[in-house]
Amino acid sequence: MNISHVLIVEQGTPFEEGAFIPLSGVKTVLGRQGNQWDPDIAFNNVFVSRKHLIIHRKNGQFFIEDLNSKHGTFLNNQRLKANEQVPLRVTDKITLANELIQLSFSANLDETFDMLPVNKSVAGHVATDCYLDPLKQEAVIQEVPYQFSGKEYMCFEYLLQNRDGFVSKEALKKKVWPERCGNAEETPDVSNEEINVLLYRIRRKTQRQICIENIRGKGYILSFHEEAGRGH
Repeated sequence: MNISHVLIVEQGTPFEEGAFIPLSGVKTVLGRQGNQWDPDIAFNNVFVSRKHLIIHRKNGQFFIEDLNSKHGTFLNNQRLKANEQVPLRVTDKITLANELIQLSFSANLDETFDMLPVNKSVAGHVATDCYLDPLKQEAVIQEVPYQFSGKEYMCFEYLLQNRDGFVSKEALKKKVWPERCGNAEETPDVSNEEINVLLYRIRRKTQRQICIENIRGKGYILSFHEEAGRGH
C-alpha cells in the first residue's frame, strides 16, 4: 500500500484550520500567487515569498528546501539554510511569515491507520468526568472547558454518547450533516477529508485527552486517555 502524506494547516489564510493538503507530486512549491506565477500551494500573506519553499519526494522520503525566501522557513523552530534539502519527519512543524502560517507534516491517518498497531498504553481509558453544555457548545473534561463549533460539538456529542462503542462512518455523517440528507435512508455526501478535519480539530481542542480510533472505511471509537483520568 502507498502511504500518502499531507500538510495539516494549523493556521494560514486562505486555508481553514485543520485542512489537509495532500503532497501527491514529486515537487510541491509553497508561495504567494503573482500575476504570472501560481504555486502549488498559495498563501495570502505579504511575508510569504512568491517562491518560498519546495517539498521534494524521493523514493518515499520527503525533503523540505527554503528557496532563499526573504523572511525564512522554520522547521521545528529552527530557521533553514537557503537551498539546502532537509529530511521531513512525521509531526514536524513548519512555520512561515513570522508564525502567521503554521503547518504540520503528517501521514494520512485515514489511509494508514489499518497498518499501525494500537498502543494499548495510550489507547486505554478509565472513568473520566465529562459534561456537555449544549447551549455553550462545550465539553467540560476534568473541570476544564473545551468549546467547539456547531459541527465539532455535534460530532463529539455523538461519539461520546457511544463512548467505547463503534460508530459507523455513515451514521456519523447522518448525525453531523443532516442538512445534506434528502431522506432518512440517504447517506450525506461528505468527503473523508471533511471528517478528518473535524476529528483533527476535536483532538487539538481537547489537547488529545481523548482517543478516537479511526478504522479505515468503517468508522470510529471514542475513548479517553488514561492520563485524562488522573489528577494533576
